[in-house]
Order: sequence, then C-alpha cells, then structure tokens
Amino acid sequence: MSPATPIITLGEPLIELSSIDSTNIYAISQVHQQLAVSGSCYRAEFQTQGKGQHGRVWDSEPGLNLLCSYVLELKSLDPSKNWGPNDQKGLSAAVAIGAKTFFQAHAGDETLIKLPNDIYWRDRKAGGILIENTVRGQEWTWTVIGIGFNINQTQFSAEATKPVSLLQITGKQWEIARLQTELSKELTISIQNWLKDGDTATIEKMKPLWKSN
Repeated sequence: MSPATPIITLGEPLIELSSIDSTNIYAISQVHQQLAVSGSCYRAEFQTQGKGQHGRVWDSEPGLNLLCSYVLELKSLDPSKNWGPNDQKGLSAAVAIGAKTFFQAHAGDETLIKLPNDIYWRDRKAGGILIENTVRGQEWTWTVIGIGFNINQTQFSAEATKPVSLLQITGKQWEIARLQTELSKELTISIQNWLKDGDTATIEKMKPLWKSN
C-alpha cells in the first residue's frame, strides 16, 4: 500500500454535538446523505443509544467521557487503490493501535488491546471501538470509526463489564477536548503507518494482546 500525499488528518473538521442517539448512527446518516467530509469527527457530550460490539449499549454519563465517531472515504487515503472488504482487517488493527497508544500515554504500560477492538487496563475495560463500513458491490467506500473511552466517570451500571476510567486510574480529572485532539493525532499516525507498512505488519504491531487468565 502507498498512502496518498498528503494523507487526510482525522478530526478535521470536528463537529461537536450535545445529546444524540449515537455518534455512529449520526455519522452513517451523514455519509448516506452525502454530507460527510472525509476525516471529520463527530463528538457528543451524551449518547442515548451508544453502540458497542454485538449490539451492546455503551454506558456513559453526560459530559464525562470521550464519545466520538470519525468518517473516512477510502479513496481519500489512496485514490489509485481498489479498496475491498479484505482491506478492513488492516484498518481495524491500525485504529486499535492508535487508540491504545492514546490511552497508554496517560494510563501506562498496563494498557492492552482485547480483540476484537476493546482497550483494557489490567483486566478492566477502559474503551471500545465499533467500526462500521459501507460497501458497494466489491468496493469498500466509507468507514465509520466509533470510539468511546471512560474518562471522568466513576459510577457505572451493574451491566457494565468491569469498567475503569482514566480518572480512576490516575486520580485526576481530564479535559475531554484536549484528549480528543490527542486521540485524533494518534489515529492519524497509526493509519498513516498502516498505509505505509501494510496489513500483516500492522496486525503484528497489535501484540501483546489482553488475555483472560
């Protein structure tokens, strides 16, 4: 793979929303209405129907966590490439690496990736990733990258699976807007590296992975 020059920067423009059903739902609707700008990030203060893997609901209190979705048109990454469904594994790995790098910078080296796309600290879930793709025939056209991180929340519902927040790990409050900028930077770097290095090398970089005892 050879990246387009210059690669698009994730998080530009940033669209901030107060309360919404789900940033992924909103982002997908923008793509379908041909209103989305590749690289955009939709960030919400609160989600009424936050989406997790396998239809789960993301538990988050208003204003306390980092909840966002990025949209990418694949042709904006490399117009000369015929993007197909087989390329999705490499992007998924790149996103997980970028998300882990972002959280690890503040939470430390006990941050790990749990397949398919969760971010764990020790044996507790700190963040989740939900990637939804638009495919036309055999062509992969758009991807929506939904990411949620527990930041300043300390109380969680009984249904949540061993959650942990950055506040609980570090003992300090965090500015969500600044963390958003940091996440966008790490995702941009990781996707750039994927375009340069290819799928196999990128997937290998995910290791070590979190494993239950």
